[in-house]
Amino acid sequence: MHPPDTERAHIADAIQKQQNALASLRITGAPAEVGQGLVTLAELHGMLEDHAASREHYEEALRFFKTAGNKPGQAQALFGLGVVKAHFEDHRGAIEHMALAAGLFNEARDRDGEALTRACIGESLRAMGEVDGAEEKYQEALILFRQTRNTERMARLLLDIGDLRMAKGEYEPARKRFLEAVPLLEQGEDPEALALGHLLLGESEGLLGHHDNARPHLLRAVDVYEGLHDHVYEARARWDLGLSCYYLQDFPAARAQFEAVLPLYEDQGRHEDVAKVKNILAHFTARGV
Repeated sequence: MHPPDTERAHIADAIQKQQNALASLRITGAPAEVGQGLVTLAELHGMLEDHAASREHYEEALRFFKTAGNKPGQAQALFGLGVVKAHFEDHRGAIEHMALAAGLFNEARDRDGEALTRACIGESLRAMGEVDGAEEKYQEALILFRQTRNTERMARLLLDIGDLRMAKGEYEPARKRFLEAVPLLEQGEDPEALALGHLLLGESEGLLGHHDNARPHLLRAVDVYEGLHDHVYEARARWDLGLSCYYLQDFPAARAQFEAVLPLYEDQGRHEDVAKVKNILAHFTARGV
């Protein structure tokens, strides 16, 4: 997702300032300082999604950090190169760089850095369809984030692990992960992640037949997604909520959700879903609901 124009202008300005600072550092700075300046520049280019420029700066930073014998810096640069490779869909290359970075973060006793790197290896494995390997890396990262008490990262990983379990049809283990994640997300300041937590917990409860438990979580997800104007996820949450109300035989509440989801599906051009909802509403009308 591209940053808005005003933000892009600020980032472009920051890039110009960093390039000027780097020009001075190249003359007066130690190799590790130049490397750090290049990492900052690479990160700024990444924020503009100019991944080719990012890669160039990370590669140069890595050379400076190697000259300085600076292992934490090498880890940063290798991590950055891994992120860039993942953006270019070169997940094998990303994993190679990330694995080296994880080892260096471990040597430097940087648990947050190592955990984040292991989580990113999990992301690349997942993108390659290696689900078991992905979960293993997520679990390794989760252990490290528990040690550093990084609740935001813990919650995200719990959602990822639960999502993988859901895809395998393991709804109870998934529900336990979501149940742990939601209170952590409530402490944070990311409404999208919180909405997703409630949505996934509600879906897992529903798939286990616990529709009474599902309903409040799905209702919360609907409220947050509506506030965020995320109509794709609002539609998903409303559909799930409608089903839970239906299974609880609260037909008026179910009808209200299906009526609300219909225009969302229409706006999204989801013709099959529109037809399905119209059939359900016709069924309700025939039953006098």
